[in-house]
Amino acid sequence: GQPASIPGHLPTSPSQEHKAGLVFIHMDSSLYSLPCSPKEMEVADPTYRWVREKADPQSLLVTEEGHLLFQHFQASDSGNYSCTISYMDHGLPVLQTFHYSIFGYHMPGGLEILLLFQSKLCEDEWTKRFLWDLHENLKQLETEQHCKLQFTTSSCFPSLNNPSDEFIIQVQLEVSFFGPNWDEHCKSQHVEIVTDCYRKTIQHN
Repeated sequence: GQPASIPGHLPTSPSQEHKAGLVFIHMDSSLYSLPCSPKEMEVADPTYRWVREKADPQSLLVTEEGHLLFQHFQASDSGNYSCTISYMDHGLPVLQTFHYSIFGYHMPGGLEILLLFQSKLCEDEWTKRFLWDLHENLKQLETEQHCKLQFTTSSCFPSLNNPSDEFIIQVQLEVSFFGPNWDEHCKSQHVEIVTDCYRKTIQHN
């Protein structure tokens, strides 16, 4: 088995309960790994059991090391979770349970961008094709910059300088700082490292 994480002193009873505290996970996190215990120690052949209050434990994704994994965290994943680690200590079975309250959070804000394009046409089908091409090109930018671009409104109207032969296509976008794989370099087995990395990534964005 793998070494487990529990408080450094030996337990005085075969079963102990611990309040591990609050855990905040960003709503756009692609992968978050929560260890069974917030502290480290070495025990032989531990087993782990994660449960969520009022939920089916079979639906939880747990690694061999006892880490609870959240993939693409959603608001519905928020709740109370407990992890019980079982191991032998001086020939006696020991159970330690850690209770977590997990909450999803969202960073409000972002940028609104208005794009203006000159065009010789303003027909619906042509405009739709142009917007589709624009969207496809912006997908690559999303991946490169780890942002998310959302089309909000678009319109086409005659230009002021040459209203009979020239048109303006106006596109409004919302830019979120948390796009595809924005947190890929934050994947860690240590919850404090992950939290600090998320904070720095948000500040950098």
